[in-house]
Amino acid sequence: MSDNILKYLFLSCLLVSMVHAQHENDYEDEIFEQNKTEGGFVFAMTESGSGVGLFFSLPFGSKFHAGLSLDAFFLRDSKQIEYADPYYGGYYQMNKINNVYIFDMQISVKRRLFAEDLDDSFRPFVAGGFGPVFGMNFPEDENLKDQYEWSFGGFVGGGADVTFDKRYFVGIRGQYRIIPFTRRLGESSNQSMFELRLEIGRRF
Repeated sequence: MSDNILKYLFLSCLLVSMVHAQHENDYEDEIFEQNKTEGGFVFAMTESGSGVGLFFSLPFGSKFHAGLSLDAFFLRDSKQIEYADPYYGGYYQMNKINNVYIFDMQISVKRRLFAEDLDDSFRPFVAGGFGPVFGMNFPEDENLKDQYEWSFGGFVGGGADVTFDKRYFVGIRGQYRIIPFTRRLGESSNQSMFELRLEIGRRF
C-alpha cells in the first residue's frame, strides 16, 4: 500500500514538472515569435549638438537583436551662443569658431530585459556597439585648414521601447559614445559624448 502511494506521489511530481517545463518552453517560444526584425529613424540630442540617423536590426534567439546604425551629428563649440530674436525674427550666433560634423556606422547588439515579467508592449533593454567614425571640421576662420579625421568608436547604453499596434514602436535610449580621434578635431581630439536618442521604428 505504501509503495503504491509513493509511486503515485512520484508520478504526480513528474507530471507537474513536465507540465511546468512545457509551459516555460511555450512561453519561451512565444517570446521568440515576438522578437522580430526592426528598422526606423533616429533623432538625437547630445551634450553639444544634435543628430539624425537610421537603424536596422535582425533578431537572434528570444531576447537579442544584432543591427547596424548610421548616424550624423552636428556639434557646437563649448562657448557658442545661439539666439533667435522673437520680435524681429533675426537669428544670431556668438563665439562660433568651428563647424564639426561626425558620421558613424555602428554594429550593435541589443538585449531585451525582463521579457518574462513585463508585457510585450513595454521592452526595456541594454545595448552596446562599435564601428568606424568619420569627423570633419570647417573652421569659421578662412585662414585655417579644413579637418578630416577617421577613428574607431563605440557606445554603451540602455532604454525602453513602447509598442503600438504590435508593429510600431517608440524607443527612448540614453547612451555614452566613445569617439577618440588621434588628432584634434575642432576643440578637442576626444569627441566622446552622452546622447539621448528618440527612435521611431517598425517591426517586420
